[in-house]
Amino acid sequence: MSKSIYIIGLGKVGTSFFFELTDKGYEVNFVSISQTNLADKIISGNNSVSVSLNIEKDFIIKSDIILICVQDRNLKEVIKSISLLNIDLSEKYFFHTSGSESSELFSYDCFNSNNVVSMHPIQTFDKPSLSNNHLLEKIYFGIEGGNEGKKVAVEITENLNSNYIEIPREKKYLYHSACVISSNFLITLLNISSEIMGSIGIEKSKTFEIFQPIIENTLKNISEDGLINSLTGPFDRNDIETISNHLNSINKELPSLIPFYTLLGMETVKVAFKKESLNLKNVISILDLMNEYIISESANTNKTVN
Repeated sequence: MSKSIYIIGLGKVGTSFFFELTDKGYEVNFVSISQTNLADKIISGNNSVSVSLNIEKDFIIKSDIILICVQDRNLKEVIKSISLLNIDLSEKYFFHTSGSESSELFSYDCFNSNNVVSMHPIQTFDKPSLSNNHLLEKIYFGIEGGNEGKKVAVEITENLNSNYIEIPREKKYLYHSACVISSNFLITLLNISSEIMGSIGIEKSKTFEIFQPIIENTLKNISEDGLINSLTGPFDRNDIETISNHLNSINKELPSLIPFYTLLGMETVKVAFKKESLNLKNVISILDLMNEYIISESANTNKTVN
């Protein structure tokens, strides 16, 4: 933990790393941040931290670990800029926190391929942190890269009281899609619920308040009993009449949601089959029912296009 750290990008992710690494005894001596007003709030008179608005050559020279926490769209340009600084980087560890991009971005000759890593926190960050919010504790990190770099990344992960999984380099996009489904699509699911609730006259803004107990108890059940065994509802009990009524009502009131319901319904059928709530005959009956609506939706789309 005696290694000096330079964080490039002190935004939503970078601020969490800044506070949590500092609290764990790491020497975060250098930061680069584009917003001076935010820098004042974060650093708050900490004279041991040097701040810049741009990537600083001197900061890299004086650091052991360079942690790049910028948005994906800026990552390649930041790494390219570092590669053009004409300094010896062979002993430096370079990490980036992107979920989708791999350590292959550090492909320039100046980087030591054994010391470069993608270290992605499987967490959601909705705003910059102004103190230690412990978002990096007791989570998982997706780690991929060179052997020596991975050792350092694992050490940091363990010091944060967290866990890690190793991601195959060529599977980073697939890995990140699972992260997006687990977090971003949860927001989308609730937004669709709010659309349906709004269509029956319920205030959309009350959606989370209404469904919070069932969401929290579902998560509790998953934690205690596992994903498959926590399935309940009409797909679990082979209530094909209720599923049919759902599809009929949605088709009449909110037909644009038919593809959503049928797609998730088909995936839920798989879960119920794994749980052995449904036998093969049940599965075929439910899939046949949903296929009727998929075919109907497809036909309507073709008419509109033509």
